[in-house]
Amino acid sequence: MPNTGQFYLLRVDGQADEAERLLEVTAVECSCLPCGWTFTASPGQGLITVPGGAVLACPHCDNRQAVSLARFSEFIARVGSRSHPKTTAP
Repeated sequence: MPNTGQFYLLRVDGQADEAERLLEVTAVECSCLPCGWTFTASPGQGLITVPGGAVLACPHCDNRQAVSLARFSEFIARVGSRSHPKTTAP
């Protein structure tokens, strides 16, 4: 679902395993529902990775919300955002 309650998801990028299960979110383009600001969150810039998901933080109004990997995965499955295989060093 694109509406998380506090944000409207527009695009989600992440790392997935061989079975296409989302392991980590790397970028989220979204709109903050309280203030209407549209931005791309990335690590250190409005996106905080937490076990099992990520926290989105609006740079305009400081609205925040934790979103589960399951919710991001559902969005990717429905909308077709990008999910890249996670690579590991040899």
